[in-house]
Amino acid sequence: MTSTLRPMNLGEILDRTFQIYRSKFLGFAGIAALPALAMFGIHLAELRWLHGAWTIHLSHQWVGLWNLFVYVGLSHVASFLGILFFPAQVHLASTASLGEGSSISTALRFLVARWRTYLWVAILKFLVVLVIPEILFLTLALGMALIGVLVGVVGGGPEMGANVVLLIVGFPAIAGFALFLWLVGCISLVVPACAIEGIGGGNAFRRSWALSKGSRARIILSWLMIAVFSWLLIFGVELAFRWAFQYLCRAHFLGALARDFYSPAVYLLFAAVSALIGPVYPIAITLFYYDQRIRHEGYDIERMMEEAGMTAPATPPGGDGFIAPVAEDIEA
Repeated sequence: MTSTLRPMNLGEILDRTFQIYRSKFLGFAGIAALPALAMFGIHLAELRWLHGAWTIHLSHQWVGLWNLFVYVGLSHVASFLGILFFPAQVHLASTASLGEGSSISTALRFLVARWRTYLWVAILKFLVVLVIPEILFLTLALGMALIGVLVGVVGGGPEMGANVVLLIVGFPAIAGFALFLWLVGCISLVVPACAIEGIGGGNAFRRSWALSKGSRARIILSWLMIAVFSWLLIFGVELAFRWAFQYLCRAHFLGALARDFYSPAVYLLFAAVSALIGPVYPIAITLFYYDQRIRHEGYDIERMMEEAGMTAPATPPGGDGFIAPVAEDIEA
């Protein structure tokens, strides 16, 4: 619907995001359910074949370290799968925002049609947004730890050691997270540019860099708001489920069977919540993409001209240097 093609503030973009989500709820949730179910299967596989086999002979400290490693690794896999299905969500959000018809099958066919390009974009975005900040964090942390060992600060007593460890971990973590947020603001429009304009990976990154200028703070703030809301929702649901599980165990003496059921049930619950909240950010970023095109390029006017049939004439087949003859030249 063309009436929405106008510059919007952050509140209007978020309000429009939930309007579009409600209008195409089954389509968005259905697409988001695919990576969520894939992660559910990966969690079950880790629980069945890796967790028990690797941790049965480990001490409590090593079990905690292994769980942290698995959590970080699976978070990366979930992020990559989300980016991989991002173009389908963008297509559905784009057609809905422009008042055009679409469905989950159409969005998935749109994804499959250029799957090599989208896979390459997903890999590039994953490396840039996640891996580069993590490399910065590890480099700073290892460098500060090495300096601490050389100057004799590390190991100088319990209180000093705790403060040094906090500094070694805290400062690199803040620096890495700041870089992550900055990259989110700069290249968040990569997938919409690639999917809607049909361009390749490198051009999509350059396009996002140019289009995001002037609104990177708004994009970062929207990501933070959606991320915090998602984390709070997941934490609240897990807390409520854990309370209900403990109550059932105490009241009905379910025992070991219930404990074996708990982890798969939690993973299935995470998959359901992920399918519900997963489409929010892709819809918002698609609206940011159009908003930035309107601000930088007057896309709203271009769209109205297209609908009125007032498109610019196509380039003649002779190339850029070809000049079509006018009537006077022909008569002469």
